[in-house]
Amino acid sequence: MSGRPARGLENAFMRAADESRIAPYPFAYDIGKALNAAATAKGDTGYMPNWAGQGAPLSRVMPAGRLVETLAAELETALDGLR
Repeated sequence: MSGRPARGLENAFMRAADESRIAPYPFAYDIGKALNAAATAKGDTGYMPNWAGQGAPLSRVMPAGRLVETLAAELETALDGLR
């Protein structure tokens, strides 16, 4: 929406995007912001931009609590390897 390439987590907003038809900045930003506001007003959070960095492909689909437990266990394993 800034006119620069970016990575985002897949949702309705990303699936609906057609890179060949994205308006230039600042129009794309304003359109995206209005679309998100309209969708959110109807309880639909699928049009909010969920920007992600270069590590996005490393994301894992699981409940947050399980993810925290998994990351803690992986950290402990990594630290054990350093001791």
